Amino acid sequence: MLAVQVSPRRKVWVSVEEDTFPNRGGYFCEVFDDPNGKSRVDSFTISKNEIPMSVTDGNERRKKAMVIANQKVRYMF
Repeated sequence: MLAVQVSPRRKVWVSVEEDTFPNRGGYFCEVFDDPNGKSRVDSFTISKNEIPMSVTDGNERRKKAMVIANQKVRYMF
């Protein structure tokens, strides 16, 4: 899970998983208040179009998705 410090006193955790149809190639993300993933706060998707086509390696795609998720969560909170 990705830990994101959204304010000086608040941290949230983000689960980033490969998505399925109709967003195959993208990612589904869930935001939690706790590191155990029991208290879900929100969810969002990262479209396959948000990840550059030049990134083809699975690990690199996931790293890029984590960067995008971090940015989105900071914007949300």
